[in-house]
Amino acid sequence: MSTSASSLPDKIGRYQILERVGRGGMGVLYRGHDPVLDREVAVKVMLTDFSDDTEQMRPRFYREAKAAAKLQHRNIVTVFEFAEENNQPHIVMEFLRGVPLSQRMEQSPPLTLDDKLDVVAQLCSGLGYAHAQGVVHRDVKPANVFLLEDGSVKLLDFGIAKLSTSTLTRQGDVLGSAPYMSPEQVAGTQDLDGRSDVWSTGVLLYELLTNRQPFQGDGLTTVIVGILKESPPPIENYVAGLPKQLLDVVARALEKDRDKRFQTAEELGRELQLIRKTHQLSNLPPMDATRFASTNVLKALHDDRQKEDKGLARDKTLQPAPAAAAEAPKGSKTVIIGAVAAVVLLAAIVGWVLTRPDATPQDTQATAPTTQPPVQSPVQTTPTPPPVTKPEPETKKPEPVAEKKGAPAKKDASPPVTPPADPPPVAPRPGNVVVALSAAYPFEVRDGSRVVSAAATTHEIPAQSNGRTLRLVAPEVLLDHPVKIDGNTDNRFEYSPPGLGRINIRAARQDCRATIGKRDLGFAPWPPVQVVAGDYRIDLTCPDGLNPFQQVTVVQGRTAEVRIQQK
Repeated sequence: MSTSASSLPDKIGRYQILERVGRGGMGVLYRGHDPVLDREVAVKVMLTDFSDDTEQMRPRFYREAKAAAKLQHRNIVTVFEFAEENNQPHIVMEFLRGVPLSQRMEQSPPLTLDDKLDVVAQLCSGLGYAHAQGVVHRDVKPANVFLLEDGSVKLLDFGIAKLSTSTLTRQGDVLGSAPYMSPEQVAGTQDLDGRSDVWSTGVLLYELLTNRQPFQGDGLTTVIVGILKESPPPIENYVAGLPKQLLDVVARALEKDRDKRFQTAEELGRELQLIRKTHQLSNLPPMDATRFASTNVLKALHDDRQKEDKGLARDKTLQPAPAAAAEAPKGSKTVIIGAVAAVVLLAAIVGWVLTRPDATPQDTQATAPTTQPPVQSPVQTTPTPPPVTKPEPETKKPEPVAEKKGAPAKKDASPPVTPPADPPPVAPRPGNVVVALSAAYPFEVRDGSRVVSAAATTHEIPAQSNGRTLRLVAPEVLLDHPVKIDGNTDNRFEYSPPGLGRINIRAARQDCRATIGKRDLGFAPWPPVQVVAGDYRIDLTCPDGLNPFQQVTVVQGRTAEVRIQQK
């Protein structure tokens, strides 16, 4: 087997090589064909063989193979096989059609803000899964993020990934791409964890938003000093109009102290999905705005949005009514209200006296204002609020003062004074929350094993306690969805479970039974299965005991294609 840059090998292992599609720092990537399973594959070959440095290259290669092979996730490239031939290692993976993010960032038309947040959110989903499996990628950058033609994202190249159980990295090794490395990675910290990848993802997000890296310089030393000591330039210097919530997310992801960052990639991804939903950056329906979110993530986003809506409603009730005096400094509000009321009253009385045809000194003296607080002017159309800082609700309107006989009434002689704001609404009472649920398909509502409401497309259940968890169940579409009641200020809780999509299963073997969760689909061929949007695992049970599986995300209104190849 020859893998020099100038020649194209005919075969690597059993795989027929069709073309060279890329070359990186550690290997060459070929497009190949598997004649046994009749499928297209990608074959990555190391640039050096193991005979040169068996101490370092062989362990590093097997680290990549071991790290990637154990990760089965929709946002991580799938590894089929790894082997050696003539001391030269190679990895066989799924062949992806699309472009690296680094290349897409230079193409037109540019990615929309929603596209950018969606890409990073999908990346966070893959990273979160890898971290849960004890794998830290350590080289997250645009060149290692691949955009498929259907819009999904794949994380590539676990060549320098670190397993939490591995001791292969020598003391002092610093691996990665400098502009994207975290401060602890630059410092050579040995106990790297997923928060290092969170930093790198923050750098990638910063670059997506501004078209520049946050830490730049003429040389490597300048970049490293920036990572360790300096704050990145404000994003507002390069792009205006971004939501403040998004700016805060980037700043938190780039905290130099890893204890102050997002502690998990899933948390970062959830924040980005919430921004997409809150600011309506996507044209998709509300529950479909999280295109690749799992059911658990959707529920978490729903809870976050409920809390946010409650906070906005509470803030709105506490805001004073819009009036000129409301913009005054807090300490002078009472004085200004009293002064305005006195001036208005005095002007009204003087005008009335001057225009009265039979005015006498006695009349003037009788109507002149005294040092007592003003009561109610005959020409006022709105009651003047009492001079207090926090208005109290009025339960009874004051009786109007009778106009003096012969005095012409002057309508709208004074500017209207805004009446006191309504008092804050009463907080929802436990045990008195109306639960309203709806979907495009029938489902039943359960409290534990007890059926609270029989199968229907809409449910309105009175007198439910805040904090109680109900289950929405529809076995025919694989719905078993817990929902925690969190009533709003109207003592009402509204929720819709995920919408429907389909799973279309194809397999190379026809002698295996397929199952999705607990549902047995029997033997092939399998018709498309209608399910609620979310994450699923499809298992094949075969006579020879080789039982492949595949995970898939179903998006509302779409069909997820599953093709399982027997290894």
